[in-house]
Amino acid sequence: MFETAFGRDHHWHYHPEIIKQADSYMVKVVMPEGGGHNFHVHPEMHEILYVLKGTAEQWIEDEMQLLEAGDSVYIGANVAHGTFNAGQGELEFLAILSPPEGWEAGTVDVSESAPYSEYRPRI
Repeated sequence: MFETAFGRDHHWHYHPEIIKQADSYMVKVVMPEGGGHNFHVHPEMHEILYVLKGTAEQWIEDEMQLLEAGDSVYIGANVAHGTFNAGQGELEFLAILSPPEGWEAGTVDVSESAPYSEYRPRI
């Protein structure tokens, strides 16, 4: 399943519409140069990000780190985070989310709320 959302290409490998019994969901995200996913939370799902290509400016709450190909990070449920393309060319990464029961709670944008609005400008 493929979708373009918020200027990013999403290549879903495991998704509720594809495999209903999956215990986790996985998507390859292709983010253009200068693009990003503003601060947000997944209220009922944790997430693992694994960088395939490029450089990610990865925020988890108030901490920022640069991730390169082969790096990964774990983000707990309801923890604010944002991912931005900090390099030249496209950023590609895998995002693995679980448990599937948390899917309905969705993704909540917190990028306009303090303190996140003070860490980095919205894209």
